[in-house]
Amino acid sequence: MKTSDLSPDRQKLLVPLKGYPGAFALVPPPAPRTLGLKEVFSDVVKAHEALGAVQAATSRLPNPNLATRTLDRREAVRSSQIEGTSSDVDQVLEYEATGSDDGLPRDVVVTLNYVKALHYGLQQVATRGAAALDRTLIEKLHCHLMEGTDYQDTPGAFRQRQNWIGGHRNIYDAKFVPPPHEYLGDCLTDLEELLRYVPSEEDQMEISIVIRMAIVHAQFETIHPFIDGNGRVGRLLLPLMLFAEGYCPVYLAGFLKENQQEYYDSLGAVQLRGEWVPWVRFLAEGVQVAARETIQTAERLTALLDQWKTQLRTSNVRSDALPHRLPEYLIAHPVVTVRSIQEAFNTSFPTANAALNIMRENGVVTPRTERKRNRIFIATDVISVLNRPPVPDQ
Repeated sequence: MKTSDLSPDRQKLLVPLKGYPGAFALVPPPAPRTLGLKEVFSDVVKAHEALGAVQAATSRLPNPNLATRTLDRREAVRSSQIEGTSSDVDQVLEYEATGSDDGLPRDVVVTLNYVKALHYGLQQVATRGAAALDRTLIEKLHCHLMEGTDYQDTPGAFRQRQNWIGGHRNIYDAKFVPPPHEYLGDCLTDLEELLRYVPSEEDQMEISIVIRMAIVHAQFETIHPFIDGNGRVGRLLLPLMLFAEGYCPVYLAGFLKENQQEYYDSLGAVQLRGEWVPWVRFLAEGVQVAARETIQTAERLTALLDQWKTQLRTSNVRSDALPHRLPEYLIAHPVVTVRSIQEAFNTSFPTANAALNIMRENGVVTPRTERKRNRIFIATDVISVLNRPPVPDQ
């Protein structure tokens, strides 16, 4: 980390590193409680309007939770891909349906860990509200993420050795060096206060959730409390903060992945020079794009569900037969096997097999291969919806 890359005020925050002669780390200042950024006021307002639009749109849907499971998996895939994994949505869903990673990328397990961490966090917030957003939750999220991987430290434990960003194995070539481990406690205590923010009577203005998300994510990445997995934990905090605020979780990893260089550059500008305007504007735009994508995906899946139900009603399938119970299940589980349907609906193997054959005849599912045994069926229209980019505002 070159001292010349840092602004004068950030240079004052450098501390020498034990064991690395001539190297320095940056101890971040406390997370700002207000930014007063007039330049991004309209961007933040638009982001809040987008979050309100998600609330309004989902309330109009016959089943607001219809898309929840698939959106969770898509977020896990995208956030993990930012870190270099190669698993796709359908591969993660296939692993869940079959319990086997045979023929799948090795990192499919890593991606599914993200889903587990997200579900754990949402459950904690649903139970305890914003009080759940503390360092214990951060530790647990990391523990779920790293379970069963080759992580070179203790999952869920804050680091006891130095790490750095960029420079590969050479700290002297690093783009950024976060604080030494002995500073982590104070840094995380400060972060917790903003995570569990409650406006006080002394506050002249409440800190908006969009501003808080921007501050928390940048501050967490600056602290970098784990040897690895910091990016994913930091991105997990974003939907959890929204959920704690009473909003539907809106997932930003797709936007961040599509604009990955700007994501890194604007974060780096905060870390090295305290330049908040580009970062807040970038994240506010991400909230808008993610909110629009959430609405469009939910509406597309609802329309697809209606289409399937209409097809089955006009077929010769008895109204009380299993195929009529499958459409909602396939929206949430677009990759299935006969065995997974048998277990989900507590029915016999022949009944589950016959039901999937009917869904195949109606064009709802397609077998991945033409093999006769252990067939994997895919609702390709659902996968297409999940992979479709959002339509820009007109």
